[in-house]
Amino acid sequence: MIRERIVAIWEYKKLTAKKLEELSGIDREKWYALRKGGRRANEDDISSIVKIHPEYALWLASGQIAPECGQTSPDYDEANRNLTSPSVG
Repeated sequence: MIRERIVAIWEYKKLTAKKLEELSGIDREKWYALRKGGRRANEDDISSIVKIHPEYALWLASGQIAPECGQTSPDYDEANRNLTSPSVG
């Protein structure tokens, strides 16, 4: 479950394994393996993602959000972005 949430953040934020390596110090091959399901998320992965995107800490750990505290999820942010985007037509 944590692995899937890390991948969701990675995809929503359009991060590359190279960028994650730069930001976290964790080798990009490890990020690739995590994304492909070749390994489980560990403490270093979780800590790194939380440092890079602290707004997702609660959701990453629990699956819960608390927007009033600035704790959201990629799905919440996407829905909120769509609500505030000007309509076409």
